[in-house]
Amino acid sequence: MSNFGDKAATLVQDISQSEKGTIPPYNDELVRAVVDESNEHHRSILRLIGDIQEQGTSLDAAAPEDAAAILVHHQAVLRNKRALLVYLNERADRVRALRWEVGTALPEDLGESLSHSERGYFQQYSALVNRYQGRRGGVGINITLDPTPPKEHKVQVRVLQERGELVTRDGTVDLAKNTVHLLWRDEAQPLITEGVVEMVV
Repeated sequence: MSNFGDKAATLVQDISQSEKGTIPPYNDELVRAVVDESNEHHRSILRLIGDIQEQGTSLDAAAPEDAAAILVHHQAVLRNKRALLVYLNERADRVRALRWEVGTALPEDLGESLSHSERGYFQQYSALVNRYQGRRGGVGINITLDPTPPKEHKVQVRVLQERGELVTRDGTVDLAKNTVHLLWRDEAQPLITEGVVEMVV
């Protein structure tokens, strides 16, 4: 038989020991077990209070062992709640980080690790980011290109894969292999992500 809080502690250990930047599969079974355990503690509290009241005793005058039992069950509920919040909050942080790493399309292998609610959260968060950076009612800038503000608005890139002509805001550029060009950062970033060009440091 497990001790109070063991299941909740396992949830926290699982998420804290997982590699940063990854999202381990959502442990639905263990989350439900922690919720069930908390509900059982709550029922135990209600039973103890009911027994005290049946004896015609006020809670303030309850026997020390009854008061201690109520306190133990109450603290167990609080501990489970804190552990669940740590688990869920860390996962929510990682789901938000995904939007900045992979864009609006959730990779299938990562999507399988998320709960139904987390997948919905990713979609809603992604929609908020899109609305914020949109031209209508937003800032009109793709804020997902760089996690830190760039020092320069243009970057020098070397072409790794033949791409042909690219129309930029400065005119047409011929992306012939091994040529070097100065491009606007927001125009270069998709090409860098695709592996067509690399930044020249």
